[in-house]
Amino acid sequence: MTVYWVVWDAGAHWVVDRLEREGALPAVTRMRRRGVFGAARPARPNCQTPPSLATLFTGTWPAEHLVTGFTVPGAGDGVASHVSGFSPGFPATPPVWEAMSENDLTSALVHVPWVFGAQDRVGPHVDGAVEAYSGRLTRHALLRLESRSGSQRWDVGPFRLEAAVEHDADGVARVRLSGGERMLLVADEGWRPLELDRYHGTWVRCLRVAGRLVLVHTGVYRARTAGRNPKLLHRFGQCPPFAGEGLGPLYRKAEFGPRLAEGGDGTAEEVFLSSVECVARSFGAAAEAVLETHDADLVVVYLPMTDDVGHELLGWCDERSAAHRPDISARVWSYIRRCYAWSDAILGRVLDRAGPEDTVVLGADHGMVGSTHLVHLNDRLVDAGLAARDFDGGLDPEGSQVFYHPANNGSLWVTEDTAEDPARVSRVMSRAREALSSITDPETGLPVVAGFLDRDGAPLSGAQADAEVAYVALADDYQPSAQLLGEGPTVRRVAKTGAHVVNTGDSRLHAIHAAVGPGIGPATPAWPVDNTLVAALVLGQLGLGPDAAALYRTGPLEPTDEG
Repeated sequence: MTVYWVVWDAGAHWVVDRLEREGALPAVTRMRRRGVFGAARPARPNCQTPPSLATLFTGTWPAEHLVTGFTVPGAGDGVASHVSGFSPGFPATPPVWEAMSENDLTSALVHVPWVFGAQDRVGPHVDGAVEAYSGRLTRHALLRLESRSGSQRWDVGPFRLEAAVEHDADGVARVRLSGGERMLLVADEGWRPLELDRYHGTWVRCLRVAGRLVLVHTGVYRARTAGRNPKLLHRFGQCPPFAGEGLGPLYRKAEFGPRLAEGGDGTAEEVFLSSVECVARSFGAAAEAVLETHDADLVVVYLPMTDDVGHELLGWCDERSAAHRPDISARVWSYIRRCYAWSDAILGRVLDRAGPEDTVVLGADHGMVGSTHLVHLNDRLVDAGLAARDFDGGLDPEGSQVFYHPANNGSLWVTEDTAEDPARVSRVMSRAREALSSITDPETGLPVVAGFLDRDGAPLSGAQADAEVAYVALADDYQPSAQLLGEGPTVRRVAKTGAHVVNTGDSRLHAIHAAVGPGIGPATPAWPVDNTLVAALVLGQLGLGPDAAALYRTGPLEPTDEG
């Protein structure tokens, strides 16, 4: 018996529900007809990816697992320090696969964090694991080629390539790459996997942008693999190069032409989406390797594509957001549908592999909301005399009384000197809340700060006036920024259309939750479950905790249309 746990990063319940009802997600439909289907509340007060995944995988809230942001404030030297939430030592509570190992149960994991330890080792109960995000050498980049024939140097991270433009007898331009695997590229023929050496590779494509040839790659990573199943490790080694993200930043900079929202014809979106398809092919190959060769009690497959597309496109389809663009939303939704379909296809392979005694769980770390503006909180705190600039114009935490943390996880922090006096903490934080609450959108005149939250994500009360940390909950469509601008408006428009930073309780931030397996009947939770439930469900299906009926009995269930 195996539990298969598929995680769609930013698999928003509102998106999955709509797409499934449109008939775009046949694998999700199979689960909805046979088992539980509903929404799940993500981590709070911060619902960026690391704390949300930690909540999902440990079954605990950030106050317990201590992953409080993409980077964790105060985890280094001093309150202004911050380290990656994926760093060794996190999370503070063990993920499910570690708890299982005490009972001699095994796991196989696809690009899941917190699996590898020192010297790239894994525990003795790991059947096989692959992970590459921690081994990134360089992000995506492009090279504009000269129109004349000749050779140009292309530095792809530490790898030096040569790109030579050639023309055939018909005058068709081609690009010959050398320095790693030799390859001949023709403009607009799609992506090709490129081997750089035994351990590294990338995906490359030749484009014609504004009449000029452009080379682009998806980034270079070193994947690490480990485990006790040699067949699985061999299959991992046969997978194509790892692609961890699409070309979102280049897309936002109009490197492939204007976006639809700026009057483009969809060419830029097609290029961006094609880069995300490289991610889908990379992750799909690793998932297939596990499905073909694993001998594990738990299989966890992480898929990032839905988050990538959500950040770049979803806001234009969010009818509750000012980012919504009715003029282009139908076309943009078709791109989102295509991306979710790639994730659904991998889920379908998992369902095909699972037997009647197995359990399949579909989950997500968080959802996504539309976004239109960034709010540069430290600029207002500097104006109020509460935060200070250094000589270079950046934030000077040591010279401040309170500051919005550079970790950009939504939190306000008092400095160590201020924290020594609870009465001073109360005065300083009160002034900070007052200053931030006065920020308005220069276009509408409306306030952009909706309130303040404590470390557990609850509204800050008067009894917590001396709390040394508070979270800023912004109004819909506004997201925080730790960047100190120094001049100009505090509130500025942002090109990225989707976001998930502070969990304001908005239902659009709810994650998808679905499960099929022994003891799980067709039903829909009439209330959003907490994402802490999923780890307990997995352990229960493995015989290490309460069964599914007991877990779902904590609230009412509504039968599905098919139930």
